[in-house]
Amino acid sequence: MKDQKEVIADEFQKRFNHFGFKKTSVDDVARALQVSKKTIYQHFSSKEEIFYHIVSRIARQYRAKMERELAAYPTHCEKLESLIRMIFAESRKWLKENDAFEFKYKVEIAELAFQDTYEDLIVELVQGGTEAGEFSAPQADLAGRFIRGVIAESMKLLQSDPDLAVEEDTIEAILKLLK
Repeated sequence: MKDQKEVIADEFQKRFNHFGFKKTSVDDVARALQVSKKTIYQHFSSKEEIFYHIVSRIARQYRAKMERELAAYPTHCEKLESLIRMIFAESRKWLKENDAFEFKYKVEIAELAFQDTYEDLIVELVQGGTEAGEFSAPQADLAGRFIRGVIAESMKLLQSDPDLAVEEDTIEAILKLLK
């Protein structure tokens, strides 16, 4: 049985998908779940936190899928390149499939949730690549932050035009940083 926090998140996700972020109210979710608003606020401090939680769940599921796909690549460099392409493909899909206004309204929260999820994987790949002699990045955490920044800036371009091909330039910049 799911714990109450996940049941609340599931109901919010269903309503966010149907009505959008702005039109989804805590009152409506509380009524639908037959709980008090206080119960919801015991698990989440705000609607934005609930949105972050939902997007983080989606990002973690996608990360698990990515890790399985990345296992097929022999080098950390190839894994990192593929990971960046996957991140852009998923972001492009989200931008095209979700209501542009609703998504952009909370894009900062969504970006943060995905970045938090992927940054650990990027750091692992950088560290592994450094240990294998593929990269020259003695501080994998710092390199991960730089890579996150490069990806975030490239994502801003993608948000303005989801069809813009930015991933190859992003990959090139990141590999220059690491070598």
